[in-house]
Amino acid sequence: MAQTTKSGVSASVSASVMFGLISLLTSELSAFTSEEVTAWRIVCIVVLMAVFFTVHRDWDAIGRLIRRILHDPRRIVVLLGCSAMVTAQIWVFIWGPMHGHALDVSLGYFLMPLVVVAAGRFLFKDRLDRWQWVAVALAAVAVIIEVLIVGGFSWPTALVGFGYPVYFAVRRAAGMDDVRVFWLEMLLAAPFALWLLSQGDVAGTLARQAGPAWWSFVMLGVLSGVAMMLYILASGRLNLTLFGMLSYLEPVLLFAAALLLGEQLLTADLFVYTVIAAALACMLISGLLPLLRRGRSGRLLR
Repeated sequence: MAQTTKSGVSASVSASVMFGLISLLTSELSAFTSEEVTAWRIVCIVVLMAVFFTVHRDWDAIGRLIRRILHDPRRIVVLLGCSAMVTAQIWVFIWGPMHGHALDVSLGYFLMPLVVVAAGRFLFKDRLDRWQWVAVALAAVAVIIEVLIVGGFSWPTALVGFGYPVYFAVRRAAGMDDVRVFWLEMLLAAPFALWLLSQGDVAGTLARQAGPAWWSFVMLGVLSGVAMMLYILASGRLNLTLFGMLSYLEPVLLFAAALLLGEQLLTADLFVYTVIAAALACMLISGLLPLLRRGRSGRLLR
């Protein structure tokens, strides 16, 4: 069990680091549109996740899942809608750093887990402990500050911070909260991605690029697929509390990547980030306390 947890932590941290690197790699891809890079990323995710499922002999389960969806028109609608929503998220993840909005996207990823927790409480009646309530309250304060000082969240921040929770809530309500469903969502987006790649001269542009741009394009696709596979591996090897805590590493790395790409942090942004960081710290405490209690109980039983 300890070895499984250790490998799960390694997989989760590695995935977060790769997502941060993906954001940095976009600085070398100015010759391509954000749509072309997104399309390439989707194709790579579909292919590499298919390899993952093959290694783990998961195709029978995927076949059963497809049959279950096809026999329920409502699930078909949910699958199509979720495919569109997650494709938009993958696009804005690339569009942000390529157009000087990496900080806006990063703020959205900081906000997203807090909104997910709030949605779980008010939509699905999940129980929150005192630390989680404090985190939700601080997130609400951050939203109010952003609205009063800046005039509202930028649309990339709103799309990530509030769009992802809608995506997760719809999947959960439909009983389709499964990594295999995510692959089907990407599979539905793949034909459009291939069409986008065929419309531009991606191969010709690659051939004309210097080494860094060529390798950045290739590595972005590979990292996208490998990071997703590691994320899946971590979700299966860690309990939900630890998995959720480790997911906070990704927005921190995206924030660092935005600063490395040369974006400037305004005073108002710094204030909002500070409040949200305090909220995430409360979430971290909420997750750590049960683990510490279990560890203490285990030592007492020895």
